[in-house]
Amino acid sequence: MSDKHYNISYLENTGLFLKNLKEHSYQPFSNIDQGIIIDLGCGTGIDAINMAQLFGNKVRLIGIDHDAIMLSKARLSNSNLENLEFIQSEADVIPFEDDSISGLRAERLIQHLQRPENVINEIKRVLKPGQPLVIVETDWAGLVFYDENINAQKKVIQYLTEVKINNGMAARKLTGYLEKSGFRNIKIEIFPFILNTLKEANDYLWIELILQEATQKGHLNNQEYESFLSSLKCADDKKYFSCSINIVVVSSIK
Repeated sequence: MSDKHYNISYLENTGLFLKNLKEHSYQPFSNIDQGIIIDLGCGTGIDAINMAQLFGNKVRLIGIDHDAIMLSKARLSNSNLENLEFIQSEADVIPFEDDSISGLRAERLIQHLQRPENVINEIKRVLKPGQPLVIVETDWAGLVFYDENINAQKKVIQYLTEVKINNGMAARKLTGYLEKSGFRNIKIEIFPFILNTLKEANDYLWIELILQEATQKGHLNNQEYESFLSSLKCADDKKYFSCSINIVVVSSIK
């Protein structure tokens, strides 16, 4: 399994699942009629492409990601939009001048950063005063399986938030990051997502792979792994499988 908790297929699957939330996260940029909007950590480019189509040619969309493979996919997906460009760069060195960007969006980026404060400060540097920032994050600590194997669940969440994902508690820290960096008009919205099949949990959370990896690395013992997975499969077979996780959308202005 990849050290990253995502790949191209994962981003494409979750992109469809989160379609309505994504569209909601574009709204703070809807009044921007010129200038540059950045989608930082753009991955396969789906959101940069959507916004480029939505906002028209007077607004230039820039997708930035550090992963060359993701950017290759993004460029292939671009339908010759003239107002869209993809750039390879690390998130803490955004290649734009101070106070030059009209808006910036980052989805499921902060959770992967070992030094998130540096990226938040870099975002503030490039944004024009009074312009919007939107951050979308997964609240991994709030992952819930309605299953009796509570201790195994706690260990899986601990593995995700403290080992697997660099900044697994990022969703709960976002408002603090923004406060410390001096952003204002901070607003937080919480969107719950319910998964009703084990297939959905595997598509959108990689849960069986995570259980295997947590066991291989000693965070679950074999008995806990087998009992938990068997219980999830049983619930799925009997049509009462239920899992929930929250996605947090935080908006602010510089």
